[in-house]
Amino acid sequence: MAEKALVDYMYGLVERVMREIGPRESCSEEERRLGRLFAQEVEDACDRVAFETFTCSPTAFMGFFPYLVALYLFGVVFYFFVPPLALAASLVAITVFFLEVVRYREFIDFLYPKREGENVIGVIKPRGTPERRVIVSAHLDSAYEFKIWYWFKGFSPVIMGLAVLALLLLFGFSLARTVADPWGFPESRVFVGLGIALAAFTPVVAPFFFFHTSDVVPGAMDDMAGVAVLAGLAKYLQAARRDGRFFPQRTEVVLLALSSEEAGLRGAKRYAAAHARETVDLPTYALFLDGIYDQDFLTVFEKELWPGGKMDPRLVDLAIRCADKIGNPVRRGVLPLGATDASAFAREGIPSVSISLWDTTRLVPHYHTRLDTVERIRPESLGVALDLVVEMIKEIDEEGLR
Repeated sequence: MAEKALVDYMYGLVERVMREIGPRESCSEEERRLGRLFAQEVEDACDRVAFETFTCSPTAFMGFFPYLVALYLFGVVFYFFVPPLALAASLVAITVFFLEVVRYREFIDFLYPKREGENVIGVIKPRGTPERRVIVSAHLDSAYEFKIWYWFKGFSPVIMGLAVLALLLLFGFSLARTVADPWGFPESRVFVGLGIALAAFTPVVAPFFFFHTSDVVPGAMDDMAGVAVLAGLAKYLQAARRDGRFFPQRTEVVLLALSSEEAGLRGAKRYAAAHARETVDLPTYALFLDGIYDQDFLTVFEKELWPGGKMDPRLVDLAIRCADKIGNPVRRGVLPLGATDASAFAREGIPSVSISLWDTTRLVPHYHTRLDTVERIRPESLGVALDLVVEMIKEIDEEGLR
């Protein structure tokens, strides 16, 4: 069980960041301030601390939503008069949504302003010669508020499903009209009825014009709590190096605080691509902490559906064994919506696992909303996350990954 002093330190760090820095837009000065604070907190425990900058377009990932709504409305109007234009609009909307938002490809990023992000890396060498490496990671930034989720809360998935259905119907109905009757107002009552049905979806689609705005949430659970656990791990290892508790003998530990997760995993993608070669030269395993607020919902993800990120089954099994060792209930899960930085690493072939301590069976009210404050975090959840990570590093160090 994590010492109370360490739990108090981690929780206090979350409180301090909420008070002194606040929301942290991707690639913003606030995000960089947290990165520098994190570096200061871990530098005494580390043999080396480094900063790596990169360029991305942070507003591209969700910034297309107002245009998706415009394309839908355009498509509904031209369904009646020029169906091929409606078909083209629906095809553009579906393609952008699928590639940019669902699959996390940087499909339209070239259209948006570029900014500079900064990843922070702290390296803790083992007592002996390194034979393997464990990366423990969390992200520095917090999300733009998803207004639909704040307004409609638990009903939001239904609205989102209906909006996606509306886009698909626009494509299907426009294709049918383009083939059967490509010009002018339709004479067929069936086609008129289909057009009226598309228009009836407008009240569901229109609010998505405001789905993603410039308002940035506090991000206590997602993911300042994860950053606090990284800092807590540094403090633990710093003390363990002196007092005889477990300290890695042959495993290098990397504390990785990533930029721009909320901008479509951009910081993780840049780091993974830049360091893929060295993860082969020294066998590397990556543990990602995201969404920490309640130890009763400790979950280890086997897959993240949207980007198709498959977690390493050995790391999944290891996390479950180690959760049993520390006496905390754990569940296997599949992340149905969105993604974590683990997917960016997994797609580069780096063995990874994503760990969270939140209820992923429903859309909790504080996920990506202004309600993501420190008061939502149970301090014990930080201790459980730290205990789990230490136990996983210990088993990897002593027995390797099996």
